[in-house]
Amino acid sequence: MKRSNILFIDDQQSARDMFLRLLDPQKYKSIVASGVAAAEEHLRHEAADVVVTDLRMPDIDGLEGLERLHAADPELPVVLITAFGTVETAVEAMKRGAFDFLRKPFDPAELEIVIDRAIAHRQLLRENQRLRSEVARRAATADIICAAPAMSAVMDLIARVAPSDFSVLMLGESGTGKDVFAQRIHQLSSRAQQSFVSINCSAIPEHLLESELFGHEKGAFSGANQAREGFFAEADGGTLFLDEIGDMSLALQPKLLRVLQNGEFYRVGSRRLSKTDVRLVCASNRAIESLVERGQFRQDLYYRINTVRIDLPPLRERTEDIPALVAHFLQRLAAHHPRVPSSVSPTALARLLEYPWPGNVRELEHVIERASLVCDGDTIYPESLPRELRGTASSVPGAMGTVDKVFKDARRDFEFGYFVHLLDRAGHNVQKAADLAGLHRSTLYEKLAALGVPYDHEGGAAGH
Repeated sequence: MKRSNILFIDDQQSARDMFLRLLDPQKYKSIVASGVAAAEEHLRHEAADVVVTDLRMPDIDGLEGLERLHAADPELPVVLITAFGTVETAVEAMKRGAFDFLRKPFDPAELEIVIDRAIAHRQLLRENQRLRSEVARRAATADIICAAPAMSAVMDLIARVAPSDFSVLMLGESGTGKDVFAQRIHQLSSRAQQSFVSINCSAIPEHLLESELFGHEKGAFSGANQAREGFFAEADGGTLFLDEIGDMSLALQPKLLRVLQNGEFYRVGSRRLSKTDVRLVCASNRAIESLVERGQFRQDLYYRINTVRIDLPPLRERTEDIPALVAHFLQRLAAHHPRVPSSVSPTALARLLEYPWPGNVRELEHVIERASLVCDGDTIYPESLPRELRGTASSVPGAMGTVDKVFKDARRDFEFGYFVHLLDRAGHNVQKAADLAGLHRSTLYEKLAALGVPYDHEGGAAGH
């Protein structure tokens, strides 16, 4: 069984010698120090599970020592011991975070009970922290779909970089979820319990962005009727996400660089230096390197924000994720709306997989939201999709591109798409499909065979 480290602080040699004899060496490792400074030096090399300290000492007393020890380790249990204990002193010690308070002379059995409770308390804190970290880790990845190899690589990189304080630059097209991944970096970091603040640099007028970032004093400019803190102050201790940083003006960039270099900034209209401690995550849908080459973005700032670069793939390069994304969006809609379709037909899914998605994941989400509103049943079919997704040029009547084909080929392509859709609507039941089309079953079989449409010869269509 692993022994617990118990650090005892007392300026009296006799007290230290006595303490070394009190505790069972099989259960505890007793360590002694002649004062708070000596204890701090020891703790730099070896951790303690519990500290037991005398209250009255000549250089640094127990209450001040308590504060200094907790500054280094807020969760370290500290037990105070004194021969001059009073109720007032005990209350003050507990207010300052002491785990417990004992009077000299103390019963060795009572001391061991207090130490065991302190050890159990510390173990409970550590377990709670572990559970919180695990919950945060699972929450951070719960709704991120990453079946595609490109996305798995992104998630691996995020998991590696998140625990650090390195600046991160995410590049990707609009709609690829840069804000979602910035939040995941925060949630997986040591700053997860602090603020996550997001600001879109392109959405705020240039003359107001400085004030939004750094704050301003009353009267600093027209309309500044009262002083206010900026986002750097609001995010102190946490994470600040600057989206579309490529749109930040050249005039503002040096002020951002100063914060990244030394954590210092000035409010607009103030001469008093302010400090902040933030982890910066930036994003852009523009190639920052090209902006640097054109003189539209400072090279030194680019190097500062680009400590770790994450390239987010567009949806057209991660089509393996589309079925899971669709299911996720439908499930999320169902939690807030009573009548939401629960699935997408194979033909409609094929349309989703074929579409190039210029708006990426955000566009897919909006398409599913719209389709769920116009759909009458439990399944989304192609007719519930926007016009540009209802079919390819070869399967939609009147679609652009059919005029480039001879009539015979265009007709065959149209019929193939029609019968595939028909079987889909009929639940892959040929008799039902024939009824819907107004055809005899044998005629439909002939059409399917001639066009090469797969179907189940036992009566249903083959699965897609």
